Amino acid sequence: MSSPAVRRAPALVTQFAVPPLPFGMVDRPRLTERLRSGLSEPVTLVCAPAGSGKTALVAASVERAAWVTLEPTDDEPGRLWDAVLTALELAGAVPSDSALAGLAAPVRESRDAFMPLLVNALATLPEPVVLVLDDVHVLRSRECLTQLSFLLLHTPDTVRLVMTARSDPPLPLHVLRVRGRLAEIRATDLAFTLDESRELLQAHGLELHEELITALHGRTEGWGAGLRLAALSLQGREDPETFVADFAGDDRVVGDYLLAEVLDRQPPKLRAFLLRTSLVDRICGSLADALTNDGHGADTLATLERTNGFVLGVDGHREWFRYHRLFAKLLRTRAQRELHAELPKLHARAARWYAERGGCVDALEHAVLAGDHDLAVEVVAGHWFDLYVHGDAAAVRRLLAKLPPERLERDAELSAALACAALDVGDTDSAELHIAHAEHADLPEPRRRRYLEAMALAGLGTARLEGDFDAALRAADDLLAEAATHTGDDDGAREALVHAMLGETALWAHDLPRAGEELRRAVASARAHRLDYVAVSALSYLALHDVMMYGPADEHGHGRQAIELAERRGWSQLPQTACAHTALALHAFYDLQPQQAAEHLELAKVVARQLRRRHLDFVISHLDARMHGAAGAPRDGLRALEDYEALNRHRGPRLEHELASVAAMRARLLIQAGELEEAAATLKLVEDEPWMAVGSAAARLALAVGEPADAVELLEATLSHPAVHAVTPVETRALLAIALAENGEPLKATRMLEQALTLAEANRHRWPFLELGRPMEELLRHQIRAGTAHRAIVGELLDAFADRAPATRHVAPLLEPLSEREQAILRYLPTALSNREIAAELFVTTNTVKTHLRSIYRKLDVARRREAVERARDLRLLSSRR
Repeated sequence: MSSPAVRRAPALVTQFAVPPLPFGMVDRPRLTERLRSGLSEPVTLVCAPAGSGKTALVAASVERAAWVTLEPTDDEPGRLWDAVLTALELAGAVPSDSALAGLAAPVRESRDAFMPLLVNALATLPEPVVLVLDDVHVLRSRECLTQLSFLLLHTPDTVRLVMTARSDPPLPLHVLRVRGRLAEIRATDLAFTLDESRELLQAHGLELHEELITALHGRTEGWGAGLRLAALSLQGREDPETFVADFAGDDRVVGDYLLAEVLDRQPPKLRAFLLRTSLVDRICGSLADALTNDGHGADTLATLERTNGFVLGVDGHREWFRYHRLFAKLLRTRAQRELHAELPKLHARAARWYAERGGCVDALEHAVLAGDHDLAVEVVAGHWFDLYVHGDAAAVRRLLAKLPPERLERDAELSAALACAALDVGDTDSAELHIAHAEHADLPEPRRRRYLEAMALAGLGTARLEGDFDAALRAADDLLAEAATHTGDDDGAREALVHAMLGETALWAHDLPRAGEELRRAVASARAHRLDYVAVSALSYLALHDVMMYGPADEHGHGRQAIELAERRGWSQLPQTACAHTALALHAFYDLQPQQAAEHLELAKVVARQLRRRHLDFVISHLDARMHGAAGAPRDGLRALEDYEALNRHRGPRLEHELASVAAMRARLLIQAGELEEAAATLKLVEDEPWMAVGSAAARLALAVGEPADAVELLEATLSHPAVHAVTPVETRALLAIALAENGEPLKATRMLEQALTLAEANRHRWPFLELGRPMEELLRHQIRAGTAHRAIVGELLDAFADRAPATRHVAPLLEPLSEREQAILRYLPTALSNREIAAELFVTTNTVKTHLRSIYRKLDVARRREAVERARDLRLLSSRR
C-alpha cells in the first residue's frame, strides 16, 4: 500500500472549504440547473466580473466538491498542485492505496513529468469527483497555465473540473469548445433578473416601490455586488428615492459611492477595525486582535458576517473570513490615505503573527511592506532550512530576492543560507561569493547558532562538490556538534541531510565502505522523518555505491527504490535520480543487458544536466565511452570522452582517479581503433598512476603489439593496485589469463581464469569475459573440460558467445597483400616467441618487428596477435591447427 504523500502545510487550510452562502442569498434555479447540467461535460467555466455571484452559484450548486480558492501566492506550480492534491484528499476522493495518494506536488525540474502522472492517477479514482478552482484569474505564470492547460485537454472521465474567473484565462478554451467538452456560464447569465433583484432586496429587509426596484435593477444591470451593496446602504435610509436617483451603475461609481456610504456610516471603532484588518487577504480573530490591539476580533467578524454582505466566512467553523474582494480593495485604498503613517507598524504586526505560525511567505511579504528588513531577515533565517531540506533551495533564493542586495551582503546568516542554496544546484561561483560575505560574523544568540550551522552546511556542500572527504568530515562534525547543543524539530532533518552529504562525498573520495555506511544512515533517518527528497538522493547515491563495490549482484535494489519513490511523488525528472539511472545502466551493461543499459544511461544524461556535478558527469561519460566501445564504435566512445573534458575543463576539481581512468579508457578505445602509437602516448602520461585500470590498459597494448610476456608482467604487478570499482579486478584477471595463455603458460592461465570466474560468480560481471572475444571463448571451453568450480557461469558465458556468433561466417579477402618480410613474421605469430625473440630469429631489430606487426594488423583488420593468427588461418595464410 502506498504511503500518503507528504505535502507542505498550506498557509491557510481554509482555502479548501466550500465558502458559506452569503447573507441574503437568493435561490436562482435557472442557474443552479444550468450549472449541474454543465457537469456532464469535463470542464465548466463560470466567467464574470467581480461581484457577479460566481462563487456563490458554484457553492450552492455543486455537492461534495474538492474546493480550492486560489490566491496570488498559488501562482507557482508547487503551491498550485499541492493545493489541488490537498483539496482532493480533504474531500475524501483519494483512497489510501491509490496512485493519487502517493503523488506529491512537483519540485523544481520534475514539473514537466508531473502532469501525466496526475492525469493517470485521477483516471484510476474509483468514484467521480468535482474539482472546483475558484478565481483562476490569479494564475498568470506560464508554467501554471501550461500545466492547467494539460489537465483541461486530458481531463479523465472520473473528474469534472469547474473554474471561476473574472475574465477568460489564457487556456485552450477554443479547443474544448470545438470538441464539445466545455460548458460556460457568463456575466449575462449571472445578471439578476428583475424578479431576482426584487427577492434580493427583500432578503435584506427592504420593501421598495416597484418603480424604485426597476430603476435600481436598470442602474446596476443586474450586477449582484452593486445590488447587494446598494441594499446595505439603503437600510435605515428615509429617502430611498434620492439614493436610487443618484445611484450610478458602473463599478467605479458604485465603489466610490458605496464605500463612502457604508464605511462612513459605521461606528468609529468598527470603521477602524475594517480599515486595519483589510491589509490581509484573510482574517481570523487572533490576527484581527494583533492588527487592532483589541481582544474582540472573533466576535466582531462573526457579527459582521451575520449582518453584512461584505464579510464572508471561508470555512465551516466560522473562524476565518474575508472581505468581498471589491470592498477589500476599496478599504485598502482608503487605509492608504487615512493610515499612511501607521501602515508600516500594521504590516510588521501581521508579519510577526504569520512568522509565529510558520507562514514564511506571508510573513516575509508583510515584513517587506513594513520596510522592516531586520524582521524580514529574521523570518527568512528562521525558515530557510525547512525549505532547503525539502528540496526547494530555489525558494530560498526567491524569498531573499525580495530584500535589498546590500542588506543581504551585510547579513552573514543569510549569505550562508544563499551559499547553501547555490551549492545545491552546483553554482560554486555564487556560493563562493556568498561565503565571502558570510565570513567573520559576530551575531547574537540564537542567530549565531543558526549562522554556524549554515556555514558548516555550506562547508559540507563545498566539500561534497570537491570530493574532499576530510573537509566534509570536519564540516559535518561542526554541524552535528552545534546541533547537539540544542533540541528542535529540524534535528532529524539535519541529521539525515548531513549523512546524505557525507555519503556522497565519501563516494567521490573513493572511500566506498564509509560511503555505504553514511548513505544507509541517511536513508534510515530520511524515512523516519518522512523526508522524501533526501531519501531519493541518498538512495540514488547508495545505488551507485552498490554497483561500484559489489557489481550487478547487488540485491538491495536501491536504484529502483529511488526511482519508484521519485515517480510516486511526481519527481521523475529530479536531478538526484541521475545516480540511480547511472547505477542501473552500469548494472545492466555488466550483466549483458545492453538495451536496458542504454535506456538508463540516456535518462541519466537528461536529468544530470540540471545538476552540473563534474563527478557524476565523469561516471556517465566513462560508461558512455565504454558502451560505445562494446558496440564496436570506438570513435564515438572517444568523442564522448572529449565532450566530457571540454565541458568540465573549468568545472570543479577532478576525482582522485579521474585522470587515470580517462586515459585508460581512451587508450583502450584507441587500441580498438588500431591507433596503437597514440594509445601508447596516452598511457605514457599516466604511467606512474597506481591504478589497476592503467596497468590493465597498458597490458592490452602489449598484447596488441604481440608482447604477451610484457602483458603478463604488467598485469601481475597491477593486481596489487587499487581498483575504482568491482569490475576492474574481474577484467584484469580475465585479461591476465589471456596473456598467460598467449605467453605459453596454460596452467597459470587456467588458475588465473578460475580466480576471475570466482569474482564474477559473486558479483555477476559478465562483460569482461565477453569483450575478450574468441581467445576467451577457447579458454572457457578448455576450462570446462579441465574441470572448474564455476560450471554454471562458464556455461552462461559460452551461451552468450554462441548468441553473438554469426550464423554464417564470411571471410573477406585482403585488400592489400602482405610483403615477404610480413609473411615471414606472420609465421612466427602462432608460436610463444616474443617480439625480441622473433627479431633475433630474423636478425632484425625489435622495432622493425613491431613496425611490420602494425602493418600486418592493419592489412588483416585486427587489433592483436591472437586475432591476426585466427584471421590468417581463415585466409589460409597459415595452416590450420591440428
